[in-house]
Amino acid sequence: MTHKQFDEDQLEQVLNNAPKLSDHRSKDEVLQRLLADARLQDNSHLQAAVQEPIESQLTTHEVNEKQDFIQAENKDLPITKRKYKKMPLFMSVAAVFVLTLIAGSMFVNNNDSPKDQATPDSATFSSMPENRATKEIESSDNVMDSSIVAEHTRMMSLRTSVYEEDLTDAVVFRIGLAGGKAAESVPMTYIIPNERVVADFGKEKPTSLQMYEKYAPQIDEEAMGFTNYHPYKGELEEKGETLVHVLPKKNAYDIASASVSKYLGSLKDTFSDSDYKEIAFENADGTAYEFSQVGEPSEPMALIPREHYNFYVYTETNGTEYLSPDFRKTFSTVTEALTDMRHKNDDVYVSAIPENVTYTVKEEADGVVVTFDVELDLMTMDAVRATQLIEAMMLTAASFDKKLRLDNVVQDSWEGFDLTKYLPMPVGANKQYMPE
Repeated sequence: MTHKQFDEDQLEQVLNNAPKLSDHRSKDEVLQRLLADARLQDNSHLQAAVQEPIESQLTTHEVNEKQDFIQAENKDLPITKRKYKKMPLFMSVAAVFVLTLIAGSMFVNNNDSPKDQATPDSATFSSMPENRATKEIESSDNVMDSSIVAEHTRMMSLRTSVYEEDLTDAVVFRIGLAGGKAAESVPMTYIIPNERVVADFGKEKPTSLQMYEKYAPQIDEEAMGFTNYHPYKGELEEKGETLVHVLPKKNAYDIASASVSKYLGSLKDTFSDSDYKEIAFENADGTAYEFSQVGEPSEPMALIPREHYNFYVYTETNGTEYLSPDFRKTFSTVTEALTDMRHKNDDVYVSAIPENVTYTVKEEADGVVVTFDVELDLMTMDAVRATQLIEAMMLTAASFDKKLRLDNVVQDSWEGFDLTKYLPMPVGANKQYMPE
């Protein structure tokens, strides 16, 4: 979209993660593809590249023919080899042009581009044979081009949450990373392809603990600006629907109330939506662990699939921003949660709602409706901030298992969201991809 703005770090990250393109077609295949592409028939640069060698051959036809005949007699070389000595130059021009076209198509913005564009009349090259091989090449190229555009669109999106559309042939792995600042745990949602899970575990579905033990150690938390926190110290064991954490005598989870809060928050982010209903804390001898801040044996902590949070913007020490609950404050109603998220409560979590933006909240049968008091023009905001506003509200509504609709917005769509309807319910916050 034309409203997207990137700083240098974001642009560098996008370029580093851009798909690596390769093309193993022969020069003849590239030429056939170029000449058969209806989109290029009216292009002045291509026509100039095609006509220049042709006109040169016409004006010097007799001279070239005579020279080729003499050289063929003297050197016993076929005349046909002389006639195509300029072809490599033409092929180079053609190849460069094709690459330019593909690169340009990758940066097409399908949100703002007209959906119905006129295509040039293909009669210009109607005399060119369209054999089966050419059609197969074009079909293959169309698939490649569409895949490139789809991958580029996905990577260039300002969305940061995971949605059902992201989970085609993939599953999610949730984990709470320990903030490097005074923050508690920041929820992360990793997308892992099904084929990788099958390669790692076979056809049998792994448990949440097995997923954690396999993938948590592969995350470079410090490289992301977080504290090196995983895997947890001690032992994790499954006992039916209870996950037991056997804590070592000396650990960093029980140093102070803040460390205990961060530890419990991380466990909730990692295992709330899992196979377990609760987490028990034990000593090595099987007795209940006693947190120093409590002064009595601990009780198991219940795991609720959807805690009733609202979401704020959290900035890590390296400058990366995430959407996260504000110190795990919970709410009884979605109206209360959405209304409260306008307020700036501390210096760690910042509201995703600009100070001058006010709204009312109404719960309906199909979801929750946020109506802005003054028509909201997202184009007047920074594109990242506008997307954070929408997704923070969506995540807040989703924590109550509700969809969100935004009313009184100038735009009908934003970052692929149809703002005239209820928005999709996010699967999780802060989309990540498991490193290879």
